[in-house]
Amino acid sequence: MMAIATRRVDPWLLLGTGGLLLLGVGVAASVGGAESPGAPFEGGPGARQLLLASAGVGVAGAASMLDYHLLRRHALWLYLGALALLVAALIIGVDIHGSRRWLGIGTATLQPSELAKVAVVVMMAALLAGRAASATLTLVALGVATPAIALVVLEPDTGTALVLATGSLAVVIAAGAPWRVVASLLIAAVAVVPLLFAVAVPDYQRERLAVFVDPARDPLGSGFNVRQAEVAISTGGLTGDGLFNEGDSSLEHVAGRGSDFVFAQVGEDLGLAGTLAILALFGLVVWRGFEAARAAPDAFGQLLAAGLTSIMVAQAALHIAVNVRLFPATGITLPFVSAGGTSVVTVCLIVGLLQSIAAQRPANVREQWTAARWR
Repeated sequence: MMAIATRRVDPWLLLGTGGLLLLGVGVAASVGGAESPGAPFEGGPGARQLLLASAGVGVAGAASMLDYHLLRRHALWLYLGALALLVAALIIGVDIHGSRRWLGIGTATLQPSELAKVAVVVMMAALLAGRAASATLTLVALGVATPAIALVVLEPDTGTALVLATGSLAVVIAAGAPWRVVASLLIAAVAVVPLLFAVAVPDYQRERLAVFVDPARDPLGSGFNVRQAEVAISTGGLTGDGLFNEGDSSLEHVAGRGSDFVFAQVGEDLGLAGTLAILALFGLVVWRGFEAARAAPDAFGQLLAAGLTSIMVAQAALHIAVNVRLFPATGITLPFVSAGGTSVVTVCLIVGLLQSIAAQRPANVREQWTAARWR
């Protein structure tokens, strides 16, 4: 399997991934350069993002060399391990701004919810692969995802919970879940939202929703970040102010300008051209991810690729929607581009697994002829 995975590389997937990682390093260096002019890569956000991108590339390379069927054999242990880490984060995790989403490891932190995205999709794909779709099996599969989603909500991390729920739903749809079951679940979810809002939604998330409904509410307080993100994107023009610009930034005092609001930072630095480049590169990655699912040699590979690609789509869409004020602020990163150690490495792991699946697709006539030439 190693020889196959090494030879049959998907160049478009790598191109999209590499472009996004490089863009993330450039934007992080730009943020660092604004804080330390003339030295954007000397120990600041740029240097850290370059290190994380390099680590992510290494993880992606290692994952692409693996036979993805190994994940199916160890799916249960991966799933239970992810749940254990989520529970540990709630009990002994690092508390940042009232959220326990991280585990401290020396001077670094680990965000278990990022790993849980992969583990849940693997477990659901392993459960559904090779079995006839039915209402009961669909409910069982979604039941697998429920504990992880509930633990993420308790952290609280609404954005990641939504991403995980979307990825889980994508897996059961790809497995052929009856549409009446999917529709019933969606209706039930919409019906229970008001109850969850009344009972389980923290005050700060209520305030975020109020700001979303009324943008003029508390413009210097709870509405400041979203308002400044909107200003940054609207004033970026066609090509933006340029990376490493030492002038005033609309995002200068915004918390998370390099993570939760990195799309707005790109809009300010690189303008419409930069934001369209992000959309194009993501489109490339998503296309190849779903193509890997379509051409996978078995049901497990199909479901795994579909679920992992949907995770990336949901997270990127949610991040961009927040930045352009189409969705209440949730604190979600933009895959590959935002600063964040576990986030960058995990999404690179996903790309590596997609490459592993793509490498084992049945060869077409042209590939068979090329392989014969090199024998």
